[in-house]
Amino acid sequence: MDFKKVLGNIKENLDEKREHKRQNKLEQEEFANKVHDLLDKFEIPDFDDFLLKYLNQKPESTFEIDKDTGRERETRPSRKQYLDFVWEFLQKNEINYSQLKDYSLKNHIVTPNFFGEISSIESDKAEFENILNSIRQNFKPERISDEEHLQAQLSIFLKAKYPERKISREVQTKFGDKIDILIDDKYAFELKVPEVRTTLRNLGAQLEEYVEVYPNLCTVILDIQALESDVINEYVDRFKKNYGVQTILLSGTKSNKL
Repeated sequence: MDFKKVLGNIKENLDEKREHKRQNKLEQEEFANKVHDLLDKFEIPDFDDFLLKYLNQKPESTFEIDKDTGRERETRPSRKQYLDFVWEFLQKNEINYSQLKDYSLKNHIVTPNFFGEISSIESDKAEFENILNSIRQNFKPERISDEEHLQAQLSIFLKAKYPERKISREVQTKFGDKIDILIDDKYAFELKVPEVRTTLRNLGAQLEEYVEVYPNLCTVILDIQALESDVINEYVDRFKKNYGVQTILLSGTKSNKL
């Protein structure tokens, strides 16, 4: 028997096991760091909502009687208790990192850039820009009776232009308002037919909220000559500067009947 060869094989196996163990340790440390960095972005209400959504349970307050006043005193869970709670169920595989990631993206706790998904952001922006250019070049609104009529016309145009896409109208937001048109649940359009300056002022407040949920957001304004062009252009510039929201400015006319 070649003992040197046998000893060499034993050493090689031991080295492989050590390397495998080292790799496992590195992967565990990397995973722990990823989770730690993500959970660091969560606020207490985020923890509550996530845990109830995926586990239907969360850390609860404790109550005790204050000896001096005789009143019941509530002690709410600390941030550390929430973190320990999440880790406990991660280790039990009752929740996972993908759920944390999906929740944090859908609720805008972090941006896709946090996970290094820059390419998808750029792709969405390029796709959104193509849709905007198509509207600018090809959408010619007919005489309208109101804003809802304009919304219907643009929706019909988009469905004809992009039959494979999901085109939705009057989509409820978490703020209780409704986005006029939403494409594929990510490209948002807010339409306005301003007759008074207040309409544009109120639109600014809407955009400030909507852009938090829909970063690819555009306003479509139909100028019916009720306001001076300078007034409309002032707000168009303001929407771009303050909220990063583009505006498609169209010309049209309004009647009292369809």
